Amino acid sequence: MDVGGHEFVTQVWALRTGQVADGTERWLLDATAVRWLLDRVADGEISPERAAEVVHQVSRWNSGCCYWCDLAAPTYPEALRRHQDAQEQWQREQRTITPETHPYLLDNGTVHRWDCAAAPPARGPGHPGADLHAYAAWHGPLNGDLDRIIAELWEETRVTRRVTEAEFERWLRSRNHRSVSPWCPRCSPELSGQPENS
Repeated sequence: MDVGGHEFVTQVWALRTGQVADGTERWLLDATAVRWLLDRVADGEISPERAAEVVHQVSRWNSGCCYWCDLAAPTYPEALRRHQDAQEQWQREQRTITPETHPYLLDNGTVHRWDCAAAPPARGPGHPGADLHAYAAWHGPLNGDLDRIIAELWEETRVTRRVTEAEFERWLRSRNHRSVSPWCPRCSPELSGQPENS
């Protein structure tokens, strides 16, 4: 913060604590910075009106939304770009899939034939957020680690996906065999050499 020819060299800390009944915002401000600013007023270096402007500037979010959006804003454009790249990669992979190479579709633990009318379409990578605030919900919990955010979003492609017969066999071996039947009752998919609904 640079005021009246003097620079306050540490970061000015400000936190919005909410609104009171009349709608006025309440903020907690760095006391050291406020004292420094009042000293500038007392010394006649700036006017009280200019001090009020400075307080107003530090007590508003750069994003126009909230603290979490301010933290997330710098990486949001890159997250959108990387999501677009991931989406294009997923679409290229989908174009190589045929009924012969990937005869099954797994959807949340239910097995369908690739063409089952009851099955949802394969799911692409998740979106980092249609707006900055939605992106902040990913950014905060993952400590702003963009690689982790993109990896988590890519995991959504595993929820509903086409699989090869070998992938399907591995999935069958790894699942909890005491759980309910994984077979779709509508299309009754069948593994080669295995009886229906086994």
